[in-house]
Amino acid sequence: MDTQWISHRVHEAQGDVWVESALEAYKKGDLCAWVSTFHPRKLECRSKGLFIYGSFNMALKVIFRDGTAWMVRFPRGGIVHKAYADEKVAMEVIALRLLRSKTTIPVPKVKAWGDAASNPLGLGPFIMMEFIEGVDLIKIIRAPNSERLAAPMREDLSMDHIETLYKQMADFLLQIFEMDFDRIGSLQSTSSDFQREVPVRPLTLKTHSIMQDGDVNTFGKYITRHSNVKGFQIINILHLGDRSSGFKTATEYLSYLVDQEWEQLIHQHNSTFGPKSAEAQYKASSAMRELMPQLVHPEYDGSKFKFICDDFGLGNLIVRSEDDMTVVGVVDLEWSYIGPAQMLASAPWWLLMDRPVNVSWDYDGKTNKAPEVVERYFKHLDIFTRILEEEEAKRPTHEKKECSRLLKWSRESGAMWLHMILTNGFNQHDSFVYRQLRDALEPRWSEYIDELDEEEVEAFGQRKVKDLELYDEALAGLDERQKLMDDGVITKLQFIEQSLKR
Repeated sequence: MDTQWISHRVHEAQGDVWVESALEAYKKGDLCAWVSTFHPRKLECRSKGLFIYGSFNMALKVIFRDGTAWMVRFPRGGIVHKAYADEKVAMEVIALRLLRSKTTIPVPKVKAWGDAASNPLGLGPFIMMEFIEGVDLIKIIRAPNSERLAAPMREDLSMDHIETLYKQMADFLLQIFEMDFDRIGSLQSTSSDFQREVPVRPLTLKTHSIMQDGDVNTFGKYITRHSNVKGFQIINILHLGDRSSGFKTATEYLSYLVDQEWEQLIHQHNSTFGPKSAEAQYKASSAMRELMPQLVHPEYDGSKFKFICDDFGLGNLIVRSEDDMTVVGVVDLEWSYIGPAQMLASAPWWLLMDRPVNVSWDYDGKTNKAPEVVERYFKHLDIFTRILEEEEAKRPTHEKKECSRLLKWSRESGAMWLHMILTNGFNQHDSFVYRQLRDALEPRWSEYIDELDEEEVEAFGQRKVKDLELYDEALAGLDERQKLMDDGVITKLQFIEQSLKR
């Protein structure tokens, strides 16, 4: 599924304006002067190096007069949805404090944080945390000459290094798995400095990406069940409540995530590429919705909910050096919440650092062969499973082997593919993960699709053709405004303002 490029281009311009503001504050010295006000003794500080750009954040290392170092981090304007930036930061602060208090995972200590309203620089919410000395693992293990930040792990990395990393990740997973929560939803804080009200329904990576890159809010007060599509009109609307209502079971939560798939498919005008694409996506989404309950583990449906971070993987690790894979820091714990145990203990997507939902994993359209990375993934999944079982056996409660049992169940049942789909937006019916899910649920998957009303399917395809026509027309208008901006006729701010009025 493609990005909604109309919103994306506006966000790019917003991001450029935001970066310009950050660089101006940096050059004038206003940023360091502001950071100094949070030091317990108000010591002066200086920046060390330039801004560091991540997927969702921009950070700067500062050093105080006494030699202590902090990392100052902001959600990136234009990349993080402005309406949810405060919540994103607040959830990460709670996550860091939770893991510091309940585990030995080496997350940084938060020194100060605040929402957008408390930042006089106009750069949005922020976190200031202790700086962890070490090397970003991603710089060591990412495939050389790769342009993608999360490219697959380099193939020449030694097995000793891989096993050292997997052993530590298994330990982190087991520590987190030992924490139980009584409900699914947003992280909650009891800290006296945490004043904001937290919605029950969590801000996840998927929800945010669909809002930011698809221009569809899938929190929605009303979720539409698309079992009937007649004359291009959607009927059978089900009221699921707003963000104040939570989920009592894993089944309820996974159903909600499936409904988010539908919301994006329906309401993002360019969610399909034509009538056949729309029909195929409709069929695949229908089958997933119907068969999803088969992939709920009954033992963990109504209890033992767990801490989950959607973006946690090898890219979050700081290690001691290029030769020493000891993890000295775990950072960037945004998109954290409480979710089903089967999602935490699912076969990990991060084993090769790259996500299997990415198009680079898809089957070759001509040969129908999977890329080489797929074989590598399953090989490394075997390695991680063995290491997890070994680490689990060392723990006091190892007799139950809950975590490793769930991981193996997710692979045997196919639930691992459901989890990967439902924690990411912009899924395509013929993607690698969708094909794996389909194969795991055959023959019932094909049988269900054969039972669908063909008129209903075709009507949906025609509706999406009309949506695409409206989208192309709007995109042409944006192209005209963007050319005016590129030619210097209007400014970026004017481009943003004019585009948002449309």
